[in-house]
Amino acid sequence: MRRFVLIALALLAPAVADAQTIPTRATRADGSVVLLYPDGTWHAESTATSSPKVVTGASYTTPAGASDQLDLGRGVTLHFNPAKWQRAASPSPGRLMLRHVDGDGYTLVIYERLQIPTANLRNIAMEHVRSASPDIKIIRDEQRRVNGTDVEAVEFSGTAQGIPFHWLAYYFGGAPGAVQVLTFSGESLFSGFQADFQDMLNGLQVDKQ
Repeated sequence: MRRFVLIALALLAPAVADAQTIPTRATRADGSVVLLYPDGTWHAESTATSSPKVVTGASYTTPAGASDQLDLGRGVTLHFNPAKWQRAASPSPGRLMLRHVDGDGYTLVIYERLQIPTANLRNIAMEHVRSASPDIKIIRDEQRRVNGTDVEAVEFSGTAQGIPFHWLAYYFGGAPGAVQVLTFSGESLFSGFQADFQDMLNGLQVDKQ
């Protein structure tokens, strides 16, 4: 189990508190899009980061049964059902982990105080995943409203060390900070956890500043 988690974490979004990692999107004269980095380097935006957004228009709220919560700071909380999720040892500073009671379903939470626009945060995360898993496939890429806050929702799959993984994640950036909530499991197991993953993500709440 530990090896499974470590391999998956290697693909997931890194902490981005170092401002030197934050790119800016720019459109060239030929219409192509590139990512410009503060150190002067750039590269073309991949299809993994440039898929068109879908604005669902739906509103999501914290599900019933989410009686426990993680207090991330500055008015950001993640509410979850303690009958389905157990807190696990943190894999590294600044990251929080929960494990599904049925095993092999996980939630990783990364919270940073740095203010990063939501779209930039999502793009940084996807570029990191693509660099670690070139066969990444984005299944859904949506803008949603969750408990009154607009977030980027991305479902994607890919392989690492020959193991196929599947993720469903929310990204939010704004005055309270940068939040990444990532749920994941093995590809063959994902469908069995999908409903509980969605409930976990919909427990994200950001107080109005």
